[in-house]
Amino acid sequence: MAKIDLARRAEIGREKRARTRAQILEAGTMLLAERPPEALTVDAVVEAAGVAKGTFYYHFLSVEELVAAVGAQLVESFDELMTSSRLERSDPVARLSFAFTKLLEKAIEDPLWARLVVRGAQIVTAPGRGIRTNLRADLVEAIAQGRLAVQDAELATDIVIGIWLQVVHGSLERRAAPDLGHQALDAVLRALGAADSDEPKS
Repeated sequence: MAKIDLARRAEIGREKRARTRAQILEAGTMLLAERPPEALTVDAVVEAAGVAKGTFYYHFLSVEELVAAVGAQLVESFDELMTSSRLERSDPVARLSFAFTKLLEKAIEDPLWARLVVRGAQIVTAPGRGIRTNLRADLVEAIAQGRLAVQDAELATDIVIGIWLQVVHGSLERRAAPDLGHQALDAVLRALGAADSDEPKS
């Protein structure tokens, strides 16, 4: 009789559960790109994921928990895009310009991601989230250097995020112009009354 490798069996079980959770998360992500969180149902998720309702509840206590997990994944994608390259720039206006342009490029290249961002804007840009925290820190530094006409850091943050979300939304509705990133960034810097940065924007 063959010896049962309990450790390997446990590992296979963990891998299977991780795959199933990822499957449910992916289904939730796809559905949230099409509809607002309040319209998401467990039935729709399990149908899209191809799993039983009990399997859903094994991994997520509720639709709200699934939405939160999708939001957390989306925030992580912002951080992955930004962290290392952003910190290479010492100038706060250059950092802001780089982040704005890079995230807009990502939205144009990946419409599914863009739809998720627009639908989950309150989650992604909420106070305490990395994207808002980093942006506000850059703006506070730029204000302290006398680089911005807008002196309220929270207002400046809202201006940048508001313009970015509106431009992303527009890019989903119509074909993006080749120089959309530069035009949108110019609009943001003008709205902030920003002085030129000491470093390249991209």
